[in-house]
Amino acid sequence: MRMILLVFCYSLSACSDIDYHAENYKAFSSMDKMVEQIVESLKTGDEDSMLSMLNNDALIFDLLNSSKGKDAAKTKAFLSTKQGRLSISRKEMSRKQRINAFFGSGLATQIKINKQAFKSAGFNMEKEAPYSEGLSAQIQFYRIMLDNADDKKYAYDIEVIYCKGNYHLIEAAGFLNLL
Repeated sequence: MRMILLVFCYSLSACSDIDYHAENYKAFSSMDKMVEQIVESLKTGDEDSMLSMLNNDALIFDLLNSSKGKDAAKTKAFLSTKQGRLSISRKEMSRKQRINAFFGSGLATQIKINKQAFKSAGFNMEKEAPYSEGLSAQIQFYRIMLDNADDKKYAYDIEVIYCKGNYHLIEAAGFLNLL
C-alpha cells in the first residue's frame, strides 16, 4: 500500500517544477494518438495540421524559464536580445519552410504513396534524456514506422517533450527514411 501511495505522489509531482500552461500547448495524452495524427497528416498531405502539432514554442519557453542552470541563464540572456529574437524567428521560419517543402514536393518525390494503404506500422523510442538539468521533463526521440503496401518500409523521425503526462511534438523530419 505504501508503494502505491509513493508512486501516486510521484506521478502527481511530475513536472511540478515547471510553470506549465496546458492551454498554450498542443499536447497528446499518448504517443499512439500523436502518431495517429501525424500519419493522418502525412497521408492526407495536411501541412497545416503538422504545423499546428509543432506549435509548442510556448512550452519550450516555459521550460527555459523554469530552468535554473548556468546554460539556461545564458540562453535567457541571449533570447532577450534583438539577435536572440531574430534567431528564434529564423528557426521558426526554417521549420515552416522545411515542412512546406516536404509536403509540397518532397513527399511525392520520395515515394509514390498509395494513400488508401498508407498506415503506421508502429513506433520506437530511439533515445530519451532530461530536457534540462533539474527539470523532470524529458526529451524523447521517436521513429515512426510507415507502410504503404508497396513492399518498402519507411521511417519518420520526430522529437517530443514528455511532461505532465502529455506528449508535445517539437520537431519533425523534412523527409522519410527508406528502410
